[in-house]
Amino acid sequence: MKKNKIVLFVLALILLAGIIMICVKGFNVSLSLRAHDTLKFVFDTKFNMNDITKICDDVFKDKEYKVETVEVFSDAVYIISPTISLDEEKALLEKLDNLYKTEETPEVAETAPEETPETPEATTPETEGQTETSEDPGAAGSATAENTEQSILDKLTVGDKYDFYHDSKVRISDMVYPYLIPSGICALIIVLYIGIRYRKLGNVFVTVLKTLVEMLVCFLTIVSIIAICRIPFTTALIPIVILLVLVCLCIRLLFYERELENL
Repeated sequence: MKKNKIVLFVLALILLAGIIMICVKGFNVSLSLRAHDTLKFVFDTKFNMNDITKICDDVFKDKEYKVETVEVFSDAVYIISPTISLDEEKALLEKLDNLYKTEETPEVAETAPEETPETPEATTPETEGQTETSEDPGAAGSATAENTEQSILDKLTVGDKYDFYHDSKVRISDMVYPYLIPSGICALIIVLYIGIRYRKLGNVFVTVLKTLVEMLVCFLTIVSIIAICRIPFTTALIPIVILLVLVCLCIRLLFYERELENL
């Protein structure tokens, strides 16, 4: 009896801590399920993931990000971050493109073309005025800066060499929804099974209600532990939670079987 009180007290503490954690911080939702920016870059060859990680560390600094391989031959990467600014996008593309060049197409030294002497042209007062107006250092400098900033974006082909897009937030309710109907059907079958199989244990309604309450407590305890331990919430976590609840149900049914044997 004393052990049962201790177990109930520990469960109550876990549930209370879980409720507080969910209300204050929520779940630790995976970056792929939150609103994020994604940069896809195609290498067309095998690459070292450590090199990609070093580039991302250099660009993002302390910012959160994730790198995933894509395509059948793993020749492209997804770089995911909550937000990727234009400067970060340009820096990533430039560094990734340079990494691809060093691996695939090493630069070849170009020979300078021979210079031919230019003959001075006769200038008239009209042409002198035109040359003076055309040579504007400020306009030339700004044009050069714009060309330098856009060079990496113009050089790479959007949709072929790289792609950039924004993904919206995925709601947890949308992730859970596909499991509701199958779980409801399974719960109904389990209720009918318990009512028929263990009808000799006493009131059928009390036995079924007791089992459902225990499974609910088991489910809430698992969810609370996920919230307290800050376990990343991913799409793979939902089947794992359902599996753990089924394990608890099997343990409960084993106790029912022992009670039947003792009758």
